[in-house]
Amino acid sequence: MMSKAERRSYQLPHSIIPQTNGEQGDALNIMHNAFGIDGIGSRILQLILKADCGSTNILSSLTTKIGSLFAVDACIVVSSQTNDNNLNQISYWHKDPTNYSIKDRLIKELSHLSLNKDQSDRHLIDDSKPHLFNFLEQLFQETSPTLTWLGTMTVYQQQANGLILLLKSNSSTWSNSEQELLTQTSDSMAIAISQIQLQQKAQTKARYQSLLKNLSREINYSSHPKLLFNRCLTEVGTTLKLDRGMVLMLKYQNPLQAKSRRNKPVKGTVEIASVWNANQNLEFEDGLFFSFNQSNLCQQAWQNAPQCLYFQADRLFPDLDTANLPDTLPNQGSALLMMPLMGKKNNNTSSAVVLGFLVLQHNCDYYWSEDELDLIDWVGVQISTAVMHHQTLNQVQSIVDERTAQLKWSLDVQAKLSEKMRQHIDQLQKLNQLKDDFMNSMSHELKTPLTSMKIAIKMLRQAQISPQMREKYLNILEQEWNREYSLIKDLLTLQQVESGELDYSPQELDLNQTIEHLSQSFNHKWHSDKGINLETKISEPNLKINTDGSSLTHILNELLLNAGKYSDADTTIELSAESQTTLRGKDIVIAIANYGAGITPEELPHIFDKFRRGQGVTDRAVPGTGLGLALVQYLVEHLNGTIEVKSELLDSDDSIFVTTFVLKLPQFQPAIS
Repeated sequence: MMSKAERRSYQLPHSIIPQTNGEQGDALNIMHNAFGIDGIGSRILQLILKADCGSTNILSSLTTKIGSLFAVDACIVVSSQTNDNNLNQISYWHKDPTNYSIKDRLIKELSHLSLNKDQSDRHLIDDSKPHLFNFLEQLFQETSPTLTWLGTMTVYQQQANGLILLLKSNSSTWSNSEQELLTQTSDSMAIAISQIQLQQKAQTKARYQSLLKNLSREINYSSHPKLLFNRCLTEVGTTLKLDRGMVLMLKYQNPLQAKSRRNKPVKGTVEIASVWNANQNLEFEDGLFFSFNQSNLCQQAWQNAPQCLYFQADRLFPDLDTANLPDTLPNQGSALLMMPLMGKKNNNTSSAVVLGFLVLQHNCDYYWSEDELDLIDWVGVQISTAVMHHQTLNQVQSIVDERTAQLKWSLDVQAKLSEKMRQHIDQLQKLNQLKDDFMNSMSHELKTPLTSMKIAIKMLRQAQISPQMREKYLNILEQEWNREYSLIKDLLTLQQVESGELDYSPQELDLNQTIEHLSQSFNHKWHSDKGINLETKISEPNLKINTDGSSLTHILNELLLNAGKYSDADTTIELSAESQTTLRGKDIVIAIANYGAGITPEELPHIFDKFRRGQGVTDRAVPGTGLGLALVQYLVEHLNGTIEVKSELLDSDDSIFVTTFVLKLPQFQPAIS
C-alpha cells in the first residue's frame, strides 16, 4: 500500500503514454512560477465571486480557465450531485472550438458516474481506485484512444463533489509537477463546485418558490378545473424542464368500489383532461377518453395511491394500443412520474378516493430528486383540493339551483292559486250578478202572471160580467197558468238533465210534420202580436230523424220562441232543415235565423249560461228567465248533438242584426235500452 506522498506523485500506468516532453514541462513550470498554487486558487475563487451568470456558465468558465492554464487539448469538469439522484453536471472544453467529436459520448457516460461519497483525502485517480480507474481507462480508450488523461476528484467537507479531467495528445506525458499542481488546484475547485452547487440549489429553490407562488395564485383565481390544469402543467413543466405533462381524471363504473384498493382491477374510464408539451406545436383535442383497464400503469398507480409512482427510464405513456390513441397524442417518454390526486377521507379508517393523476414525463432518462418529489406532491395536493373545492361548489350550486327551482315552483303555485282565487272571486261576482238577474227575472216572471191572474179572478167575480168578458178573463187565466207551468217545467227539466235523470226515448220522427205543427203554433202567437212570419225550408219531402221526440220538440220550440222575442216587428224568421253526410254518418242540420236586436260579442260566449240574459232585456220587458237557451244546450248534448250561434250586422242596414242558431243532430241513432 502506497503512502499519500507516493500516491500524489504516482505516474499513471498507461501503455501508450510517451516519454516526458521537456518543452511542455518548461511551459508548465513557467505557469506554476507565475501564478503559484495560491495564484491559481485565487483566480478560480475570483471567477466565482465576480460571476453573475448561471451555474452552468460558471462551470463552463472554470473549465475553460483550467484548460487554458494547464495548456492541455481538452478539459472536463464534473459537478457530482451529492444530496440527490440527479445526473451529474458536465462541462467540456477543447482548445479547438470545432472539435467536439467525443463530447457527446463523454458527457453521456460521465453523467452517470458515481464518485466515492465517503472520500476523506484528495488525490489523483490511480490504481488505488480500481473501479473508477478501470471505468475511465475503458471510457477514454473507447472515445479518445489518441489522448492521454490525468484526473483528480474534488473533495469538500470530506465528501467528493466533483471530478477534473485533463486530456492532451499522446505525444506528451504528465510530469510530477503537473500532477501536484492539479492535486492542489482541486482544493479551490472543490470550493468552487460547492459554491456552484449551492447556487444551483438556491436557483432551484427560487424556481420552486416562484412555482408555488404562481400555482397558489392560479388556484385562487381559476374558476374551472381545466383552466387550472392547463396553467399548473405549464408552470410545473417549465420549472422542472419537462417534455410533457398531463392531468387524468377518473370516472368509476362502480363508485362504491372506488375506495377499496385490494389488488382488484378497478373499472371505469380515464379522461385526459389536460395536456402540456414542451413542443408547443403539438395540438391537443378535448374530450379524449380510454378505458381504465387498458392501462397497466394507471392500474399500478391506482393500487400504489396515495404514494407516488415514478420510473427513471423506459416507460412509454399512455401505455395503450396505438390503435386506441389519437394522432395528436402518441405514447412516448422514458422517465415517468404519476402523482395521484386524492379526494377527502370521510374517516380515519376508510381510504380516500383517487380523483385522477398528475402525469409528468421526460423523453430521456431522468432521476427524480427528493425535492422534486416533495414539490410535485405539494402540487398534487393543491390540485386535488381545487378539484374537491370545485366539486363542492358544484354540489352547493346544484342544491341552490334545486332550492331555487322549488321556490320558483312554489311561487308559481302561489301565483296559480292567486289566479284561481281571483277567478273564483270573478265567478262569485258573476254568480252574484246572475243571482240578481235571476231574481229580477223570476220576480218579473212570477209577479206578472200572478198579477194578471188576480185581476182576472177579481173581474170574474163581478155579477154583471158579459159572456164575452168572462171568456176573455178565462183565457188570461189559462195563458198565465201555462206560463207558470212552463217555468216550473223548465226548472224541473233542467234539474233532471243536470242530475242525469232525464229519460231518452229515441223514435223515428217526420221532421216535416214536427216543424209544421210548431209553425202553426208560432204563427198563431207571433203573427197576430208582432206581424212576424215563419218561413220553413226542408230539403226533402219526407225527412226523417231518429231521436227523442220530446227533447227535439222542446229545443225547436224554445229556439222559435227566442227568435220571436228578439225579432223586429213585421220581419220573417227563417227555418231550414237538411241532411248532411259527415265522417260519423249523416247529420240533420237545422238553422233558425231572425232579424232584429243582435247579441253583442261580449255576451255571445255566455248566451247558453244559466239565468244569463242579455243586457237591457228586462228593461225592455222581454219575457224570460234566462233558462231557455241553457236548457236548449243541455238537451242538445242529451241528444248527442251540437249547437252554435252567430250574430252579424245585416249588409243593407247597420242597425239590424241577423242572429242564427245552427243545430246539428245525428240523423239515425239506435235506441238506448
